[in-house]
Amino acid sequence: MDVVVSSATALPNDVLLNCLARVPRRYDPILACVSKTFRSLVLSPDELPQVRYLMGKNDYPVLYVRFSVGYRLKVFHWLTFNLNEKIPSDQDIRLPFLTTPLLSGSTVSIGSDIYFIGAAGVFPGLYRFDSLSGKLWRGPLMKAGRRYPGVAVVDGKIYALGGCLYDDRLLVEVFDLETQTWEFAPLSPHGEDRYGTGSMRTGREMSETVAVDGKIYVMGYLEGIHVVYNTKDGTSETFEMADETWNRGGACVIDSVIYVYYFGLGLMWYDSKEKVWRVVQGLKIDESIERVGLVDCDGKLAILWGDCSNGSGDTNKKIWCKMVVLDRSEVAIHGKVDWSDSLGSVPANYDIWHCTCLGISD
Repeated sequence: MDVVVSSATALPNDVLLNCLARVPRRYDPILACVSKTFRSLVLSPDELPQVRYLMGKNDYPVLYVRFSVGYRLKVFHWLTFNLNEKIPSDQDIRLPFLTTPLLSGSTVSIGSDIYFIGAAGVFPGLYRFDSLSGKLWRGPLMKAGRRYPGVAVVDGKIYALGGCLYDDRLLVEVFDLETQTWEFAPLSPHGEDRYGTGSMRTGREMSETVAVDGKIYVMGYLEGIHVVYNTKDGTSETFEMADETWNRGGACVIDSVIYVYYFGLGLMWYDSKEKVWRVVQGLKIDESIERVGLVDCDGKLAILWGDCSNGSGDTNKKIWCKMVVLDRSEVAIHGKVDWSDSLGSVPANYDIWHCTCLGISD
């Protein structure tokens, strides 16, 4: 391997740039770890992007998907999917995982960056992963340690809610990207600043979080702990899920509409005016699938799930993606499958935990 790297780095820069430009950009984090020469070229703000532009490379959505292994002590692995490179369903190609050591905790993406907030334990940390360079940066600490808090972006600021193991208050903090500082966000005395009653140890770990029109919807694991926080006035209130036994089912927002997958019910959307959940019409989904990933891909809804029953054997599971076009009328939302195909395979004990979509130029 060292001989191959030495031979490659001995090439003139223009030749090497021409070679690197032909490699899909999602592999840049891996290339940056090969050698100092590769890293310098990959991180170049002008040279490599210019060569790719001249070669007519286009933008495409890249999914960063986090998989969990184990229940009590979760171990996370990340990989990327180029949605332009679907795998034929009769093939079984093992997907390569990122070599960059990414963290646990809750995640949110801004541009080409992924932010990690909190951790599997009560931790006040923040990390930023640059998906273009593969570099991981440590940010300023929060004022409170958090375990899987709810995180969302509103008006260019990152909000962290809950996740405080021994405190059932909402405790909202906001991170200003310009000043790189954390501050406690206001909580109106007229709002419900606690999750509810009963055992909250599990409930303080937030499952899914989305933001719509300045409001942050935080979904937990137990009944009575699903919270809506208004960033404009600091008020908060609880809201109901369609099925209170809901676990991790995936959630995302497209065109200011919240979509959630329910085990046994399928894909549903939240009518924020009527405060009720409604089924997405015209869409056939195997309702026995327990864990899925939902993500907005340029206005289309990507649904990802794992399946061990399609020839992958006992050791692997295939990862499938269904791309859905959504059409809203006055009273309903209809879904139409644009395409559905296999993206490759992962070990059978890997479960989809979280998905985020980054627009990356190839």
